[in-house]
Amino acid sequence: MDFAHGSDSLSVGARVPLGDLCHATTVWVVRRYDKFQTQFVQDITGLYNPTDADFARNRLKPYRATRVVGNLITNAGWTRLMNLLTNQGGTQALTASAVRIGVGTGTTAEAYTDNDLSGASKFFQPVTGAGSLGTRQLTFTASFGGSDANFAWNEFGLDVGTPTVTAGSTVNALLFNHKANVAQGSKASGQTWTATATLSFT
Repeated sequence: MDFAHGSDSLSVGARVPLGDLCHATTVWVVRRYDKFQTQFVQDITGLYNPTDADFARNRLKPYRATRVVGNLITNAGWTRLMNLLTNQGGTQALTASAVRIGVGTGTTAEAYTDNDLSGASKFFQPVTGAGSLGTRQLTFTASFGGSDANFAWNEFGLDVGTPTVTAGSTVNALLFNHKANVAQGSKASGQTWTATATLSFT
């Protein structure tokens, strides 16, 4: 007696080219000026919060500069981007008059559902300008003066409010992105630290 057995199989797969993927990330740069540099520029310019440009004009370089790569765009942040993309009315864009850079002491890992920085101490400073999207980049910079954010800088984030925003310790309506565990050290009273966030879209 003879026996025979046969079988057929069919599989279907799909490949998505890497070029079809969209990436967004942020490079955070912190420049630090000591209290003597700060006082010198304040005396010359009369400014409470001198910027990097003010220090550069007086030939003063930061005593330390660091660079942190990466961030997480929150669910609310992505929703805002999509609303702007589809021209939803009443949606505030990320303009220089509406965005603040926030720093805090939190070390809790960032999550898509975040709506605030996690630290017990936090401070949000209005930005001094926004860059162009012509090169797929958007840049924001904020200057933290002698009595601003004098604590350990362990997290960053951008928030968006309704123009014109002011400095403070309470997050505005939207936390756009969040980066935790950055360990930038502690800012001391009298020092000026500047934070620059460059968002890149590829």
